[in-house]
Amino acid sequence: MRTWQQISRALVLPLRSPGLLVLSVVYAAVLYAAVLRAGLLEVGNPYWVLSAGGVLLLSPIYHALLLPAIGSALRGDRADWRAALAGWPRLFPGLVLGELVVGVAVIAGSLLLLIPGIYLGMRLIYYKQAIVLEGVPAVGALRESVRRTAKGRVTVRLFLQLSVLYGCTFGLDLLLMQQAPPAVVHVGSVVGSALLLVWMNALVTASHAVQSGEADPTGGLATGRP
Repeated sequence: MRTWQQISRALVLPLRSPGLLVLSVVYAAVLYAAVLRAGLLEVGNPYWVLSAGGVLLLSPIYHALLLPAIGSALRGDRADWRAALAGWPRLFPGLVLGELVVGVAVIAGSLLLLIPGIYLGMRLIYYKQAIVLEGVPAVGALRESVRRTAKGRVTVRLFLQLSVLYGCTFGLDLLLMQQAPPAVVHVGSVVGSALLLVWMNALVTASHAVQSGEADPTGGLATGRP
């Protein structure tokens, strides 16, 4: 599938599968409320545990539910939310471990003039897909992500796509902060973050499927085992 087709399919995904957006709005709202009390890196703030703990505990559950649904939507199938709800406890330990390893690696790399953190984040970007969609253990998923991002051109292209999405969303957020009343700013930030989460996960999942050689002849994307 061509790059522009992957992007267009990702952008319309929240409209075709509203459940993805609803799930992401709930997740984004919880994290947004926590971050209002303390940022993810404000370790001196006693409320820091709310934001950091929210990411560490809620992100694995969120992605265990979201990624199978995205995989189904990219193939043109309906999401099996019941199966996802039944399966997330099995995936939770591996996703928590991956979250810890990637988080520490990215933060440590970012302290070294930012670029190493970005590099490590991109090399480990497929680990959630490997755990959730292929059933690979956490350590193996991290190794698999490093292997699949060995092609620099593909990884750079994915980085640019994600950067454009993030930049547009961040710019809209800044515009709202300057022009809109507080209530609109809060709602806009949550909805914008939710859309960004769906779009970014869709692009990464589509790219992961292509790197796995799982593009089907109908133009959809098979994403491995549920």
